[in-house]
Parts: sequence; structure tokens; C-alpha cells
Amino acid sequence: MATDSIRSARQDPIHPSYDAVVIGSGIGGLTAASVLAKEGLAVAVLERHYVAGGFTHVFRRGDYEWDVGIHYIGGVSNPSSLLWKVFDYVSGGQLEWADMGPVYDQVMFGEERFEYRKGREAFIDGLAEQFPDADDRQAIRTYVDRVRTVARAAGPFFAEKAIPPMLAALVGGRMRGRFGEYAARTTREVLEEITSNERLIGVLTAQY
Repeated sequence: MATDSIRSARQDPIHPSYDAVVIGSGIGGLTAASVLAKEGLAVAVLERHYVAGGFTHVFRRGDYEWDVGIHYIGGVSNPSSLLWKVFDYVSGGQLEWADMGPVYDQVMFGEERFEYRKGREAFIDGLAEQFPDADDRQAIRTYVDRVRTVARAAGPFFAEKAIPPMLAALVGGRMRGRFGEYAARTTREVLEEITSNERLIGVLTAQY
């Protein structure tokens, strides 16, 4: 999709020969339009806002800037990862990622500062420095392991939504089952099985 073709419908009326019309230029709309265009279709994207992008926008008030949606994405530093390949395909290899450094987020409880460090072991070790009790350290590791397990189970769950209905009827239960076990429970229920330290639970769920 050529960015220089983004114009008001009043300036450039919709041509009747488009193969596809995408309503909304959010992340999903632009992704769908990009894929369709790459497959050779003529695509029109309609957006009522004066800027395309949806939840990729930022807005400013005085000296402050806010991200309205996505503000960072993990798992895109490895060119062999599926996520990196998807972004590379959709953007035509033009997207460049900015590294956020070793600490990608910070949590404040009063005057206490807790850092979310990049990388699995760095994340665990960083929090364990401030939660040095052996049980707390094990709880942090268990939490990270549980998050990874749920993330892996989510893949087949969402993939089932995209397969043909007849195939979903045959294998959908198996694809949904493992993730459904986790989705039926609250985060607090799971964390209270892992630790009784309320401050640690607060730090682990601060982004929520």
C-alpha cells in the first residue's frame, strides 16, 4: 500500500473497481489491507479519523505524550521468530525496531521502584533482588513459567477461529481445551496458589 495514496474521500472519490474495501484503518484493518494488496488486489481503506493507524496513535498535551494502544512489543528481536516474520511481511521489510534497553518498564509502590528487565532470567533475577526470600524467588519463576505455558496454549485456541467450520467441529475442542482451563480462572486465583506475598502479587500484576 502506498502511503502517498492516503487522501480524503472528498479529494479522491472511491473508485468502483476496488477488489476489497476495508472499513477502519486500525491495526487489524491495515494488516488485512496490506496482505490483500500484496496478493495483488486493489484495496481501499476507509477511515473517519484524519490520521490512519488506530491504536498505533500517540497524542500530546503540552510537554506530555501518550500512546493510545501499543507502546512496546516483545518477541520481535529475533528475525527467525514468527512474529518478526509477520511484521516484516506486512511492512515490506521497512519496519525498524527500537530497542528499549535492559529495563523495559518500571513499577512504583510508594517510594519503592521495581524494574521489569528484558529477558527471562534477567526478569527473574531483577525481581528476586528485591524479593530475596527463597519462596518468593521460586514464586517469580513459577509465575514466568505459567505465563509461558498459557501463551503457548493460546496459539491453538486462536488458530481454531481461523480454520474452516467443518474442521473446527472435528478438532476445535482439542485446540481450545488447554487454554480454556486457564481462561476459566482469574489471575488472582492462580497467583494465590503460587504465593501469599501481596506485594509480590502487586508487582507481578502492576501492568494489568
